[in-house]
Amino acid sequence: MRVSMRSTAWVLGWALLAPWSAGAQDDDGSVKFIVPSDVERGCPKRPDVVPFTQRSQAGLEGSGWLVHQAIIPESKDPYFKGLERERAGFKRVDELDIRKLGAPDPTIPLWIYGKTDTVPCRAVPSAWWAVRMGATDAERKTFLMAEVQAECDLLPPGRLSGTPVALRQKDEPTGCKLRRPTERETGKEAEGLPSDVMEYVPARDCDMPECGRLWERIGASWEDGTTVSDFLVTWMERAGKKNPCDWATEDLSLVLHKPIGALTPVQLRNGGSVFFGGLHDSGGLKFILTRDLMSLYVHEVARPKAAPKAVRYSSPSEEDLMVQQRTLSPCKVRR
Repeated sequence: MRVSMRSTAWVLGWALLAPWSAGAQDDDGSVKFIVPSDVERGCPKRPDVVPFTQRSQAGLEGSGWLVHQAIIPESKDPYFKGLERERAGFKRVDELDIRKLGAPDPTIPLWIYGKTDTVPCRAVPSAWWAVRMGATDAERKTFLMAEVQAECDLLPPGRLSGTPVALRQKDEPTGCKLRRPTERETGKEAEGLPSDVMEYVPARDCDMPECGRLWERIGASWEDGTTVSDFLVTWMERAGKKNPCDWATEDLSLVLHKPIGALTPVQLRNGGSVFFGGLHDSGGLKFILTRDLMSLYVHEVARPKAAPKAVRYSSPSEEDLMVQQRTLSPCKVRR
């Protein structure tokens, strides 16, 4: 009877452990349990997305990056007062002061995504700066930013596809990757629009040669047929003028998402006009990141009609304001 009860207990114990462990026998016949590594967590349900901005834009030397921490309210800003508020600048911030300025818990690590479809690397803030930025009085704010110590090399500034972004969370988001836009399709003046975007592009009286139209699509696709892209179309009215900078132009930019199993894409609204990347795991695409002038937007794929989460992480410089309009005009192409 004792043997039977022990056997039953052993079987029940094995059944309880089996989903989380594997068994193996030693040479002497005894059984040992091997506990596997952490189960793949995948992408978080509510990602705390953290953007980066260039050091040079903040006025600091070097070609690296600063990670956004907080926007310091005017009433709590001890670094820029009086006339200093009217111009750009930066000042070092003591680590003891960062929490009262609105910084998140510095002990929670950042998981930085650099190149496309790579595993995120761990990073922690290492030095803090108060950065005064903004081209106009309305835009000028004091931002709390930080340098980071990262366990991977980040691409230098200069390419949107290499701009880092991070998730702030305690545990590594194993299995969650960021796919960046790597696919490009362009249309010449004499070519029509792709059939899947025509319902989103208004008709224009645009007859060659006095009126031309160019378009461009930049995006990414997934193995299950999901696609995300930003689509830009530019109309150009020549009116007999030869210099492209004298042409009247009109630009339309939108972000399109074709879900799994869909025949046509849907337009993502209330977010940015540039597709930044898509967070995905073994269950498919989970979040779409779009970008606009110094703001990042997080769209939840499972809730396409919900407003995206907006993350304001810096303030535009004079140059940013000058080139914010995307266009395919030969006068000056901006991306």
